[in-house]
Amino acid sequence: MRIEPYNDSETKEVLLRLLNNEEFISFVKTNLNPNRSKFLSLPGSTFLTLQLFKSKVRKINTIDEFQTQVKKVLESVIKQTIDDFTFSGLEKLDPKKGYLFIGNHRDITLDSALCNHAIVSEGFSTTYNAIGDNLVNIDWMGDLLRLNKSFIISRSGNTKKEIYNNLMGASKYIFQLLSTKNLVWIAQRQGRSKDGIDKTDPAVLKMIHMQQRKNFDFEDFTENINIVPCSISYEFDPLDKEKAKTLINSNIQKTPDEDVKHIFKGITEKKGFVHLNFCPQIKGKFSPEELAKKIDTSIHSNFQLWDSNYYCYYMLAGNSKKANEFTRGKKYFDELSSAMTNKELEYIMLQYANPVKLKEKNYE
Repeated sequence: MRIEPYNDSETKEVLLRLLNNEEFISFVKTNLNPNRSKFLSLPGSTFLTLQLFKSKVRKINTIDEFQTQVKKVLESVIKQTIDDFTFSGLEKLDPKKGYLFIGNHRDITLDSALCNHAIVSEGFSTTYNAIGDNLVNIDWMGDLLRLNKSFIISRSGNTKKEIYNNLMGASKYIFQLLSTKNLVWIAQRQGRSKDGIDKTDPAVLKMIHMQQRKNFDFEDFTENINIVPCSISYEFDPLDKEKAKTLINSNIQKTPDEDVKHIFKGITEKKGFVHLNFCPQIKGKFSPEELAKKIDTSIHSNFQLWDSNYYCYYMLAGNSKKANEFTRGKKYFDELSSAMTNKELEYIMLQYANPVKLKEKNYE
């Protein structure tokens, strides 16, 4: 499987392929939501909007031009679904250096997208984004992600050697990017956090180091790579219900288009306040497990807590009087509770309460 994203010379061909992909066009038509636009509620307007969309796509010739359009879409998403997006910590970083952003993973695409929205506004270039091979199983989704500078980390293969070669290839590509002062975003673990506990998998760090083992020991990792943990927090998670159901019943079978549905729901539904903290760069000598723990501590201590977090924390602690002081959280869960079982509601509340516990633990 190809690791690298698409380049400028491939952009036009890929976009034309997308416009001829019936599944992609069907997805676009389905999500031209008339409730969001007076124009789209007019007879025949969906057809006209689709033609306008196709016309705009045909004018794109480079990755930069594609990302300019992505930026416009993201700005609209922020305006319509986020009450306020803020970020901090970028003033400590140098736009001329390459950094490895290791982020907690709450949303399939928005975590890295909002990271890019923040850094571009401060004069940085966009990141290359590590994604799992599960996201490219649907051809048109894989094309879109590769056009947006996503590269593939494949943990699958028919043999151990094939899996090893896939991971080695990803490691080599990451170092190639960082050595030429590019920015790379990678999640701290495979799969999103479903219980609100952000935990770095040491295997991710070992994979990144693989290709450079002959050049330096792992304990010198942070001397050779500029590691910056990223801590993102959403006041409300559009997929909190789905995450809770997965935790309750781990035997739920994933449908082929589930990731696409989750991506779209995460993008389009309300998220309340969102904050992204670019944590201090990590330096020092660590084993993989020690470095993972260091990243976790940084993410937990720099995690922005919202009303939703405190409301759930105090409710689960049996202090409803204190919980009710956090009115935005109370309103959200009052509306949510009518559609959920008690067990589902408890698992959802744990997602929001756990970051409070982790932050308190770091200050003990």
